[in-house]
Amino acid sequence: MRIDILTLFPGMFEGPFSESIVRRAQDAGLVQVAVHDIRQWATDRHRVVDDTPYGGGAGMVLKPEPLARAILAVRGGGDAHVVLLSAQGRRFDQAAARRLAAQAHLVLVAGHYEGVDERLIGSHVDEELSIGDFVLTGGELPAMVVADAVTRLVPGVIEAGSLEHESHTGGLLEGPHYTRPVEYEGQRVPPVLLSGDHAAIAKWRRAEAIRRTAERRPDLLANAELAPEERARLPKGRAERPSVTDAELARAYRSGVGSYRIAERFGISPATVRTRLRRAGVRMRPARGAERGPTVAEVKRMRKTGMTVRELARHFGVSHVTILDRMKRAKPAG
Repeated sequence: MRIDILTLFPGMFEGPFSESIVRRAQDAGLVQVAVHDIRQWATDRHRVVDDTPYGGGAGMVLKPEPLARAILAVRGGGDAHVVLLSAQGRRFDQAAARRLAAQAHLVLVAGHYEGVDERLIGSHVDEELSIGDFVLTGGELPAMVVADAVTRLVPGVIEAGSLEHESHTGGLLEGPHYTRPVEYEGQRVPPVLLSGDHAAIAKWRRAEAIRRTAERRPDLLANAELAPEERARLPKGRAERPSVTDAELARAYRSGVGSYRIAERFGISPATVRTRLRRAGVRMRPARGAERGPTVAEVKRMRKTGMTVRELARHFGVSHVTILDRMKRAKPAG
């Protein structure tokens, strides 16, 4: 992949692109990054690239001619994708990073001053991107952010397994991380991470990712890749969906979630849930007296990892009373 960056301040890129992942990607020949000074395409002796805005107003506007020549020069007649970093652009996110990483040639234009002549944008720019709802002195820092986010997704730059469970993969934030020592300032590493039970660890990490997203970025949950039973167990009021298929209702119900809780999370009535479940051929549980949630064996197995009652309740998405009941039944009679 090749990334060309057009800027008025090329010196700003020397440090960030000479360290860490971006530097290693370049050394390995996986990514080529070139930074260009827009002023080299100005034709007057003072290398002027900006002018006052028509209609008056504060600030200066980047002229179309020098920037157009710069874009055409770095494209080299090829099929490059040109991105203008601008406060008016669409929000840059992980999905956009993945999309741009699939491009063979990327041209990032760091806007500056009050903006860029609109005629240049219409004829030479493929899209505008913004890294957030705030204003910076120029597009240089956003260009660095985009280049870094895109570079790490180029195949071979980072081990594929490391990209599978990081934040924003599947629409979720990543869960907490721990390393040595086991205890630090009175806080211990969660017992499940020390258990060696890889299936239990994977389940814990998934549950923690969902919990953290619900707490910190509930806005992400509506589009997150969640199984029906996971969505049904979300905290109250989080990412309720206006529509759900019969198959999704059945999957949530078979996982042990009750019809009332399913109704609450998906925004439909309990009677509608039961009607649709019966229509889908699901055998309904008795209204009372039926066992819900994890089995005795499941609780017993996870308890052996050292998890507390509260941790088990959160892990299985049930109350601590249910966990205590399973533990009591797991004890041998007499």
